Amino acid sequence: MKTLLYCSLLLLALSCKKAPADIVDPEHDTVLAEYPDWYTLRSPVDKEIVGVWGDRDKTLLISTGFAIFRSIDKGQHWQQVLQQSNGMFGIVQYRDTLFTMTSFINYRALTSPDKYSVDNGKNWQPYQKRGNLALDYIPSLGYNGFPVNPITASTGVSYKINQVFLDGPTATVGNFETPGFITSDGRRIDLPQLHQLQSLYLDDQQRLYIAGTDAVCGRGHSGESFSFCNSKQGRGVVYISKHPLP
Repeated sequence: MKTLLYCSLLLLALSCKKAPADIVDPEHDTVLAEYPDWYTLRSPVDKEIVGVWGDRDKTLLISTGFAIFRSIDKGQHWQQVLQQSNGMFGIVQYRDTLFTMTSFINYRALTSPDKYSVDNGKNWQPYQKRGNLALDYIPSLGYNGFPVNPITASTGVSYKINQVFLDGPTATVGNFETPGFITSDGRRIDLPQLHQLQSLYLDDQQRLYIAGTDAVCGRGHSGESFSFCNSKQGRGVVYISKHPLP
């Protein structure tokens, strides 16, 4: 009996999932789980999060570029539900179906549906119907794609990732940082930490989701080396507003 018990304990210990070695211990993570205005969630792997879909209180999906992960407990645990060699820059919903999108136009809009799911992202199948204008063309934008930056709330206010160019306030090209987002009515909102932000999303309650990398600690200024605070590859983070933004 003792031998059986020891074997069972050994198997349990070996089967426990450990955090990847290139991600810091959660207890020492500089990104808090909650801020006064925001919740956060983290990628289960050391990859940035390029897209997010769903509802924090129900089902969430994130894309790390080549894999889709699903959570039903507010990002505490993740299940990988899809992986492939060509990039998946986000997930969009059209009617009652979810689609992975494999093109990212000028960091503004998603296009080119590739896989689809009819069970909230549990299972995925190849999407065979090409040339679906409802999926590939947004008349209000004047070009193909589902907008992810900027995006517009039901109030008519739009939100856009703030690109702060390092060569000065008049620069429009070159290196830049993304401290937060700006609104169409002239507000600037900075996040609690600096991240490399990738895309925006609004859920049915009009809460804002901001997908990006781990917090940036070494910013690469004046000869300083670039580095992330809690990971080697930029383990992704999503900020979720606790309430619809005004």
